[in-house]
Amino acid sequence: MNVEKVLVVFNDDGPENLTHEGEELEFGDLSENAEAIREALLKQGFHASILGLNQSNFKDFVETISKKDFDMVFNLCEGAFGLSNYELNVAALFELFDVSFTGNGPLTLGVALNKGWTKDILRGMDVPTAESVVADDLPFELPEYLSFPVMVKPVSEDASTGIDADSVVYSQEELERKIDMIFKEYEQSALIEEYIDGREFNIAVIGNYDDVRALPPSEIDFSKYPEGQAKIISYEAKWIETSKLYLDSPPVCPADVSKELKEYLHATAIDAFETLECRDYARVDMRLGTDGELRVLEVNPNPDLSTDAGFARAAKAAGMDYSQLIAEIIKAAALRYE
Repeated sequence: MNVEKVLVVFNDDGPENLTHEGEELEFGDLSENAEAIREALLKQGFHASILGLNQSNFKDFVETISKKDFDMVFNLCEGAFGLSNYELNVAALFELFDVSFTGNGPLTLGVALNKGWTKDILRGMDVPTAESVVADDLPFELPEYLSFPVMVKPVSEDASTGIDADSVVYSQEELERKIDMIFKEYEQSALIEEYIDGREFNIAVIGNYDDVRALPPSEIDFSKYPEGQAKIISYEAKWIETSKLYLDSPPVCPADVSKELKEYLHATAIDAFETLECRDYARVDMRLGTDGELRVLEVNPNPDLSTDAGFARAAKAAGMDYSQLIAEIIKAAALRYE
């Protein structure tokens, strides 16, 4: 498939505003990422334009998509109309109009958004993953194969939403209090999984079919975390750049690992990628326990592609600048459509 004209599409919901320790913070505006990708495409010789999606322009958005005055859509949509669970609907819309687009299809996006389903599928295909159970009501008791401490989080949120310092619980009372909070605040089930106090890695995977490859592993450095603080990436640690938890959990890429561990990480990540039928690119998060075993925590089929995010960092460690990474994603999608 020959690709010359690319339309970069993103959910135009504006930035997210948050108050942290009295400071007003603004982040998460995808228009900046869309512009960075447009510039990267121009640098690589493509013709590129941008189209945002919001409630006020939906009719015009559909009309533009239906005209197909482009060769491919670069899909940056992480949801629609302020709802992250609509990201699969945007991909489905592209399929309805027979539009070629980068990234994962609606089925993979929908399945991966439900962490309980994801773990069941991984486990069923012998991909190592953390032991888990989904809580749908209260009271709730841990099954025999789980014991405290455990991690508790919403079953269908992304970007560490709903994960905070209290997400690792050590008693029945804490467990039920956290489950109840998730029921009330997020109106969904709670995922409970074993807490693995070990090294955490993120593996970026790119390509399709016989050309799937993992980029250099990235590791979260928890060495500066406060004493007694559970070593997890909470919402604060992931997004609030001025917070101590954010500053004390820097990513290290490439991670300092042996050749054997690197191969283990790559093989496991590619297994998870293929098991969920991911395509073009995705990120796999996993932990290495004290027993030496890897366990997949999550498969993110729509990872952050910002210039300073983990995927771009891994690409740089592999010898690709940002524009080359974006071109590689276009190339992977084009070959897939062929």
